[in-house]
Amino acid sequence: GGSFLKNWSEDRYNYVNFYATNEDTAGDATTTTPHRRRQRYSGRYPRSFQDKYKEISGDESTIQKVLAKGMTPAGTHVPIMVKECLHYMGLGSSDTNEADKKQPLLVVDCTLGYGGHSSYILKYLSKRNDGSRLISFDQDSLEIKKTEERLRSALKDNSLPSLNGDEESSDRIANNDDILTAVNQNFQTLGAYLSSVDQTKKVTSLLADLGLSSMQIDDNDRGFTYKRVGPLDMRMNPDENTESANDLLRRLRVRQLKSMLKENSDEEFAAEIAVGLIGKGVKIPETTVELADRVRDIVRPLIEKQNGKMNSNQMKDMKRLLDSTVARVMQAIRIEVNGEFEVLEKLLEDIPSVLATGGKAVFLTFHSGEDRRVKKSFKSGFKSGIYSAWSDDVVRPSREERRNNPRSSCCKLRWAIRSEDV
Repeated sequence: GGSFLKNWSEDRYNYVNFYATNEDTAGDATTTTPHRRRQRYSGRYPRSFQDKYKEISGDESTIQKVLAKGMTPAGTHVPIMVKECLHYMGLGSSDTNEADKKQPLLVVDCTLGYGGHSSYILKYLSKRNDGSRLISFDQDSLEIKKTEERLRSALKDNSLPSLNGDEESSDRIANNDDILTAVNQNFQTLGAYLSSVDQTKKVTSLLADLGLSSMQIDDNDRGFTYKRVGPLDMRMNPDENTESANDLLRRLRVRQLKSMLKENSDEEFAAEIAVGLIGKGVKIPETTVELADRVRDIVRPLIEKQNGKMNSNQMKDMKRLLDSTVARVMQAIRIEVNGEFEVLEKLLEDIPSVLATGGKAVFLTFHSGEDRRVKKSFKSGFKSGIYSAWSDDVVRPSREERRNNPRSSCCKLRWAIRSEDV
C-alpha cells in the first residue's frame, strides 16, 4: 500500500507539472520537455544568497509570491510613503495651485537609490509638459547607473508608475531627455552643484530619503547586513578610497568606539561592546557575521544578568533583543564610515539657500539621530522666519503600509516650507 501511494503521488506530480509547463504543446510528443526535479541543498535549508532568494534573478512569478507575503523582494526597493511624500512636496494631483501650474518646477531627489520616489515624481512632471525637471543625487556609483538607465527606459516606454493607475500618454516622456538629471555625488554637494548650474533658490520641491537602499542591504559584498557573510565594508561609494568598517575598528580606541556607539545609535551596552570588539588582545572581526556573533556573545550575559532568571517567553525574546543590538551596532559603524550625520547637517544648512520662496522640503528619517537633527533644524528655521511652516508632529506610514513593507515601520516624515527671504 505504501509503495502504491508513493508511486501514485509521484505520477500525479509529474502529470500536473507536465501540463503546467507544456499546456501549449500537450499531446505533441515531439515538443515535450523532461521533468526536472527541484534543486536539493546540503542541509535543511539553502545556504547561498542566490539559492535562498530566487527573486534576485528577476523571475516575475517569484517576485509576486514574495510581494504577496508582505515582504520586499531581494535586490529591489519599495519606496516608503510615496503618496505622503508627493503631497507634502506639493506634487499631488490636488496640491498644485494655479500659479504653480504656470511655471516649470525644479524638483530635487537627494537620494535616488533604486529610483522609487523619483519614478513617481517623473510621472507627475512629465504630464505637465512645461519644462519641469528632476535632479536626482546618489553617491553610490554602482547603483546610480543602473537606476538612471531603468528610469530613462520607463520614460521612453511611458511605463512609469502612477498612484491612481492613470496611464495617460505624454509626448514629453518620449521626446525630452532633459527632464531627468542624475548626479553621482553625495547630497552634501547640493548647494555647490546648484550654484554651478545657476539654479540657486529655484528648487520648488526637495526630497531626502535617508534610509539605506534595499539593493545595498541585499548585496553581500557591500557588508551592510549581518544576516549573511560579507566583508566588513559598509562604504556607500566603494569607488572612493576611504576607510571601510574594518579599517575604522582598527583605527579607533575603546573610548572612541564607546562614544560613537552612544552617539550614533543610543546603545545601552556601548562600553562592554567596545571592549569586546577592539579591546586589548581581542581579534577584530573581519566579516559581518563575525561582528554579529561577537556582539551577541558580549550582550547575551548582560541581558541575562539584567533580567535575572528568565522565563520561557523572555527566552524567546532573547533572539530579537540580540539582533536589535547587532543592528544598532552596525548602524553606528555605518554612520561613522560614511560621515552620515555630517553630510546631513550640511544638507540642512544648504536647504534655505536652494529652495525657492514657497519651496517645500520633505525628509524621511529612520532613527533618532537623524530625526533629532532634522527636527532641530526645521524648528530653528521656523523660529527665525526661514520657514513659514513645518511639521511639529511627524507623519508615519499607515498600518497597511507597515504590514506590506516591514522596512517602513521605523520611518518618520518631516516637512518644511520656505518663507520669503529674511
